[in-house]
Amino acid sequence: MTAAARILVVDDEAAHRDSLRRIFERAGYAVFVAKDGEDALAQLAGRAIDIILTDLVMPGVDGRALLAATQKVRPDVDVVLMTAYGNVENAVAAMREGAKDFLTKPARRGELLACVGRLVERRHLLAENQALRAELTKAPAEREQPTPKEGRGVARLLGTSPPMLALKQTLQQVAKTSATVLLVGESGTGKEQCARALHELSPRADGPFVAVNCAALPESLLEVELFGAERGAFTGSDDRRLGRFERASGGTLFLDEVGEIPLPMQVKLLRALQEGEIERLGGTSVVRVDVRVVAAAQHDLLERVKAGTFREDLYYRLDVVSLTLPPLREREGDVVVLVHAFMAIHAARHDRRIDGVEPRAMQALLAWPFPGNVRELSHAIERAVVLCPDGSSLRFEDLPPALKAHGGAGATEVLTFRVGQMTLPQLERAAIDATMTLVRGDKVQAAKLLGVSLRTLYRRLDEKPGVEDDDS
Repeated sequence: MTAAARILVVDDEAAHRDSLRRIFERAGYAVFVAKDGEDALAQLAGRAIDIILTDLVMPGVDGRALLAATQKVRPDVDVVLMTAYGNVENAVAAMREGAKDFLTKPARRGELLACVGRLVERRHLLAENQALRAELTKAPAEREQPTPKEGRGVARLLGTSPPMLALKQTLQQVAKTSATVLLVGESGTGKEQCARALHELSPRADGPFVAVNCAALPESLLEVELFGAERGAFTGSDDRRLGRFERASGGTLFLDEVGEIPLPMQVKLLRALQEGEIERLGGTSVVRVDVRVVAAAQHDLLERVKAGTFREDLYYRLDVVSLTLPPLREREGDVVVLVHAFMAIHAARHDRRIDGVEPRAMQALLAWPFPGNVRELSHAIERAVVLCPDGSSLRFEDLPPALKAHGGAGATEVLTFRVGQMTLPQLERAAIDATMTLVRGDKVQAAKLLGVSLRTLYRRLDEKPGVEDDDS
């Protein structure tokens, strides 16, 4: 699903309906509105909808009736209920009937986007899993690759935090142009995935995507890799060798770690960008190339310009459009999404059956700052998938040692309170609030960590401290 998710907002209050429309439109979603359940069903019959966000209490066809009707005519559509009446019992009952979540009105903007974002990622994962199952049923000779690893376009970029939604929206806009793009971000933030998304969303999508890590090659070899070499240009070169620029002609060339290119090579790169021309090593003729360049750097190249290690003219030629990739620590709420996505990917790759994530393991994953960003998280989940028993959930003991040490201490710290004169109900509410903070508001995960039912958690969040409940 590379297109924006389509949301139908159903509410009999015009002001609230319009407020929700503006929130989701600004986040990049396609939004439709309906004044009641009957209007919603009419729209559902005539247009494609992914998610319905509906008020619970409405005249005529209310939220629960709309849910039931939607499940009959469009079971693929996800339904989220909203209620301003504190009627948690009915909302939880509706969830048992098939609603994906419910929100208490007035819901905060962050809570709304997080809820819808989780559903959008779930739909992405379901689509990927269906494609994976279809691929695995093919005969080996028919498969393009043993196991599909990722989606295409912005579907490659998992996450629904505000920084990621903004990045995806910008990528979609920039991809349609031929502008050179500079991606700046820490190691492991997904710069190559962004480059591939740009290629796949561009008019060059049918052409080649060629990548080269400029920091991994010495200067002499880098020149040959980028621009090619004629026969006899160096010892052992018995044939003409095409460089990455020629191999990427008609498509996209991704220059990773572009800031590490030596100064003498930067002159040749600048000419290739400005003139669309290269010369092979040992050659005398000019070769025309048609390439869109996407470059990436971990650090601000302008600082290298000031230090005299990077050409200013090359910097401005690369920095036509600059995009900064957020580190994982700034992507609130995305860790849970990424954990489940990587769990599915690595389980398929290693032919393992994984049922979920143990609460203690998820707690440790949420507590770790991930200095290696998304790449580090992927490796941690792959390790856990390989080590945990087949058919079980990912376990705390299968996580990397440093992560376990930090996660154990972090969980204890998060759930430590000043007891003082606090009553038992106050301590209970403090534990709930701390857990909700730990899981970034994910009520399903919080209920698992606390060892209570989702129904009980909703009750506890809705009531004043001190109310007894025998359902925990």
